[in-house]
Amino acid sequence: MNSGDLDRLWSRLRALFVPTVSAWALLELVGREDAAEAIKQLFEWERDRLFTLSKGLGAAAAGVLTTLIAASFDKDAVGSAVTVSVSAVLVALLLTWAGFLLTGLRRLADQYAFALAMFA
Repeated sequence: MNSGDLDRLWSRLRALFVPTVSAWALLELVGREDAAEAIKQLFEWERDRLFTLSKGLGAAAAGVLTTLIAASFDKDAVGSAVTVSVSAVLVALLLTWAGFLLTGLRRLADQYAFALAMFA
């Protein structure tokens, strides 16, 4: 793997945790008449991506928690204490990740206001 591949991998992994609109995408809009509309569309796509990812993480956490609750009522369910503990930690991690993404929406709103001011 060369450094370009590692940079691309890091960018893709970072997008799972940090809301971002590419500076290159914004620079491509310099001098365009419809820059404000294009900026709005870029930030709406990012906002929608974050909401979708957060909802998916919340749904996964709810699914794991539901499975844990259902297994606790089943007499034939076999599982060690480690399995139950790891599952409970997974629920907490998924919910924390979803919450972290939702708090990142505030930063995205600040970036949107700055980008609009930059092109005004």
